[in-house]
Amino acid sequence: MAKIFSILNNKGGTGKTTTVLNLGTALAKKKKRVLLIDLDSQCNLTSALGLWGAENNLCDLFLGKCSINQSVKQHEEIFLLPASDKLLEAEFLISSEPGREYILKEKLEKILDEYDYILIDCPPSLGTLSINSLVAADYFIVPMQAENFAFIGLDRIMSVSEKIQKRMNPSLQLAGILFVKLATRTKFSQAVITNLTINEHFKDKLFSTYIRQDISLMESGAFKQSIFEYAPKSRGAEDYMDFANELIKKYGKK
Repeated sequence: MAKIFSILNNKGGTGKTTTVLNLGTALAKKKKRVLLIDLDSQCNLTSALGLWGAENNLCDLFLGKCSINQSVKQHEEIFLLPASDKLLEAEFLISSEPGREYILKEKLEKILDEYDYILIDCPPSLGTLSINSLVAADYFIVPMQAENFAFIGLDRIMSVSEKIQKRMNPSLQLAGILFVKLATRTKFSQAVITNLTINEHFKDKLFSTYIRQDISLMESGAFKQSIFEYAPKSRGAEDYMDFANELIKKYGKK
């Protein structure tokens, strides 16, 4: 049965899509069955996998116009539930539905046995779509940059996740905080990491793997490729493979 990870940060530009794409590709290269879900109306993950404009997309799935099996598309070794630029309209249309927070969970229950890992790329907000993701997930991962104001959104994420755990999804857990775009040698980066390490709530929730600054990661996204396609010997490829290994070790099947 699949382990479901929501990749979440209510701040834009924190590497959510980059992490979902490259972590998913790394897991697939480890012979894991991987499904990616693009919940962001910007559709960056969908575009990166060449599936922009796909019929029977996630918007259609949420509105009951197709089945989940009709929605899943394959791209080489990974699978995707593609987004649509009409996702915000779908979010509005389901806002009055009873149990709207459970729609994604109900859809995914039908295909859990088909995958080892499901990774959800969330929008940069904590609205209905992100809450759907957390209700469906076993774990959530917060990608974060070691920069000014990096902590501002973290308290909000934890507050919302605790309410969801209490009211809707008792098994939801923070898998960890993943530092991305990290300049490991700067004093400021080291100070941010130290502050989280000594924080009572987060000291045991930092992934050992850091995703270092690497221009190849930026370029690969622009060329709509994973880092493993674009620059397989880069630091970015090394870091995301290390992260996949860490995730499998901590949360893989025993």
